[in-house]
Amino acid sequence: MLLALACATPAPVEPVGVAPDALEVRRKALADEVRTMVTELEAAGRYDCCVATPCKTCALRAGGCRCGDAARSGEPVCDECAAMWVQGQGAEPVDPREIYSFLEAQRAMSGEVCGERVRRLQDRAPEPRGGDAPRPSAE
Repeated sequence: MLLALACATPAPVEPVGVAPDALEVRRKALADEVRTMVTELEAAGRYDCCVATPCKTCALRAGGCRCGDAARSGEPVCDECAAMWVQGQGAEPVDPREIYSFLEAQRAMSGEVCGERVRRLQDRAPEPRGGDAPRPSAE
C-alpha cells in the first residue's frame, strides 16, 4: 500500500482567467500589508511575539499576539511560532524544548499522541472543559 506524504509539494494549480504574475503581485502586496499591520500592532502594544521575525498568524487570526508572554510563562504558542522555534528562531530566554503549540497542547489533553514530551505537556495542561471528565493517561 502506498501512502502519500502530507509534505509532498502539490502540483501548481492555475486559476482560470488569472495570470500567474498577477497572483504573485497580489501575494506580495498582501504580505507587505500584513507586515505593516504587525508593525502597527507592535507599536500599539498588542503584539508580543516570541520569535525573531514576528509571526503573521496571530495578526491574521487574532489581531494581536501574546506568544512572547505565553512562551515565558510555559503556555502554548501559535503554530507558526512553534515551527519557528524548531527552526532555531526563538527570541525568548526559554529552553526551545519547552515550547509547544496549541495543537500539541490539544493533542496532549485528548491523548492522541504519546511520548515523553507529551507526558510533560499533559502535566502542565489545564483540566478539560465540560464537566468532570478525567484527563487521559500518558500510557
